[in-house]
Amino acid sequence: MLKNTQNKSKIMKLLIINPHPDDAEFTCACTIKQALDLGWEVHEVLMTSDEYGTSRNDFKGKRIRRIRKHEMREAAKAYGTKLDGKPKINLIWFGEIDGYLPFNKRVFLKLKTLILNLKPHVVIAPDSFFSLDLHPDHLHTGWLVYVAIKSMKPFQRPLLLLYHSFNPNFYITIKDLSIQMEALSKHASQISPLGLKYLKLIRGIYYYSRMIHTAPYLAEGFRKVEFKPNENSIKKLKHELIYCYIVKRMSGPPREHYLPTPKELGLIP
Repeated sequence: MLKNTQNKSKIMKLLIINPHPDDAEFTCACTIKQALDLGWEVHEVLMTSDEYGTSRNDFKGKRIRRIRKHEMREAAKAYGTKLDGKPKINLIWFGEIDGYLPFNKRVFLKLKTLILNLKPHVVIAPDSFFSLDLHPDHLHTGWLVYVAIKSMKPFQRPLLLLYHSFNPNFYITIKDLSIQMEALSKHASQISPLGLKYLKLIRGIYYYSRMIHTAPYLAEGFRKVEFKPNENSIKKLKHELIYCYIVKRMSGPPREHYLPTPKELGLIP
């Protein structure tokens, strides 16, 4: 359970770092809602703007980016709004391109500087070591966040919780799953009403089955990082089986999906 910081001088800060719009809705929506309700300051970084979030070439690039940004703002409002109608969540568009997020020094330094400036107490990001999603953007985001925080001095490091992990060891109890579907429904270009109903059923089964570990509570699961030697090594047979027979089949769209190139779409000079 998160701490209540309302009516206290010290405001807790939560930073979520996602590869794409809608990733938070799939993985940590209830935790975000709970943090906001308890008076936390919440920031969400979107590493890319889903410029290839469609199979239609006539929508790829700037057109779908405008749509996805609008949907993300509407989804953020589902968690709560300020008096001026803007979302309580501070959305930060990092500026990289969907499917082309690099794992390099430039992005590493930019991300590390952002984290240091925000000074969050908790960071939530994808798990790139025990990952349930091998999309390159997810892997690169997770590695960038992990390396950025590991490179900080120990007293600077926030608590790092990783989602999409098949090796969770940290659970945050939640009241219900309603905010997941409410916020996810705002991403209309990504999921149909029928798909949303199907997903609600599947996720309900998944979360209630997780109660084997969290009973009598519903909970969102993460892997808590402690920066210990070999903590990212796959050692257990069940994890090897999950990785070899399930995860390897979840690597995102084929590379031809990310054509035309960003330059051909006018996304870069």
